[in-house]
Amino acid sequence: MPGGPDVGGSEELTVGRLAARFGLSRTTLLYYDRLGLLRPSARSAAGYRLYDADDVARLAMICRLRQAGLPLAEIGRVLDAATPQLVAALAVRLAELGDQIEALRARQRTVLGALAAGREGDRTWSIDKVTLVALLDGAGIGSDRQQAWHATAEGVDPDLHRRLLESLDLSADEVARIRTFAAEAVDRPQAPR
Repeated sequence: MPGGPDVGGSEELTVGRLAARFGLSRTTLLYYDRLGLLRPSARSAAGYRLYDADDVARLAMICRLRQAGLPLAEIGRVLDAATPQLVAALAVRLAELGDQIEALRARQRTVLGALAAGREGDRTWSIDKVTLVALLDGAGIGSDRQQAWHATAEGVDPDLHRRLLESLDLSADEVARIRTFAAEAVDRPQAPR
């Protein structure tokens, strides 16, 4: 749902139809109502919640902000503010994502370091290329994802990546081939999915 469902139209939707249009559960919309995040604009004679085009547009914005990772309480503040706070909220979220990415990269460097430590006398276990590839294949990590991992590792810390490859008892030619491919993959633009 890249741009979200069509938010146009003048018909009023029931909670079930609105939920279906957005691929959400009816329970989710009822929860949004309890939070005051998305209230129906009207009720039918039978008491059913009815949502108009403005409600549909508001739900589309809620979905986009949820996809960006904003918590529901923040979405409510942004949408209900007298002055637009969307840019500020998204800037804060962007900074949080940057911090999370940096923390993940630090963890990645730690794992790479632990894997590469094998040739430096720190390890009590040993693994070779065949065993590592079999383990990754068994975990459902096929060669395409393994190649992507090598490209990421080369981009994060080329020296550590080299040391890891050498710890697998690969020949110098194979280490060079893998690192060349990985370095080229880092420079290659990603294909859209």
